[in-house]
Amino acid sequence: MKQTFIIIIALIAGMFITSCEKDEGAKLYDVTVSVIFPEGYTVTDMSGVSVKCLNTVSSKEETATTDASGTVMFKVEAGTYTFSATMTTEEFVFNGITQNQQVDAQNTEFEVDLVASAIGGGLVFKEIYYTGSRTPEDKSYYADQFHEIYNNSDEVIYLDGLCIGVLQPTSSSPSDWVDDQGNLLDVLPITYHTWMWPGTGEDYPLQPRTSVVLAQDGIDHQTDPAGNPNSPVNLGNADWETYVEWSDKDTDSPGVPNLICIYTTTTSMYDWLHPVFGGAVVIFRLPTGLDYDSFVNNPDNFMTRPGSTSTTEYLMVHKDWVIDAVEIVRVEEDKRYKRLPIELDAGYTFCSGTYISKSIRRKVDKIIDGKVIYKDTNNSSEDFLGDQDPTPFVHPSTVD
Repeated sequence: MKQTFIIIIALIAGMFITSCEKDEGAKLYDVTVSVIFPEGYTVTDMSGVSVKCLNTVSSKEETATTDASGTVMFKVEAGTYTFSATMTTEEFVFNGITQNQQVDAQNTEFEVDLVASAIGGGLVFKEIYYTGSRTPEDKSYYADQFHEIYNNSDEVIYLDGLCIGVLQPTSSSPSDWVDDQGNLLDVLPITYHTWMWPGTGEDYPLQPRTSVVLAQDGIDHQTDPAGNPNSPVNLGNADWETYVEWSDKDTDSPGVPNLICIYTTTTSMYDWLHPVFGGAVVIFRLPTGLDYDSFVNNPDNFMTRPGSTSTTEYLMVHKDWVIDAVEIVRVEEDKRYKRLPIELDAGYTFCSGTYISKSIRRKVDKIIDGKVIYKDTNNSSEDFLGDQDPTPFVHPSTVD
């Protein structure tokens, strides 16, 4: 018996040594990543840019900082990688991403083009609860979704005329909305409903460092007979809701004012749904002097999906009109595709599943005089936390 035990131990040890030798013997390549600053931005010292190297199969990642020449080195095995870069100065946030690059003996040098975004306070998504919840009967429930928008500035911002919508494609599949070079278009296709806050200009002020909650259905989802006792939220005191008035299935919650639906790609959809697998969502304003009625009645502002025989027309919004945008993707690594240009969101965020009662929430950067300042670098990979317990109306008391 003792001899048998010794033999087993020896076999296990031999297997362990063989395994270690295999790992240690894996071929590593010296990969050079260079960051390219935008044209017109003069910089002599390009050090300090944080570059992330992500293996898209194993999800293993490394981060390093560029030297004065704007380069950084990684030692990695052959495979498919995504390289992203970010840096913040007093005036700008620089972001860039190069996706799905093959590293092998012939491919070891890569570039990441940086895009500059001016730093400034404004409206941001503080939290998005999109995953939905499960009922006691284990059925899917998504009517408790909400979007919370925060005034991250020191000035009053009026919500009048603010618009919100999700982009097509809705489930983070590759986007067809690209030019001949494969670059995302400068106009964004809004799918489902496009909503707008009412008001004539200064009817709905949002004070500095405060937020509004936009509910799909403005009810207490935990206690209402039409709700779900397993829901994590009470939205009975939501500030706004998205009520589809032409539907005979949606309920207009008393006491919760409604947004205006200015366009929809489907009249059969009786709730405004943020895809539970994750959708790219934007808030935007039309340019000064352009009213929404003229906008939605101009056929030049619509497009059908490129390469598709579908006749569905999507309302196209220029990226320059966007105030804040968040790229929410599927949890599966091989299904994370960009729908937003990197100048709007250079990264992405996600929760770990559907109907799990979890939200994404923006990180707290600072707390000054008891008021929260949320992190906003136009890079959701850096700015957001996933798998959070939903906290509508509540702001953290500590920095993340």
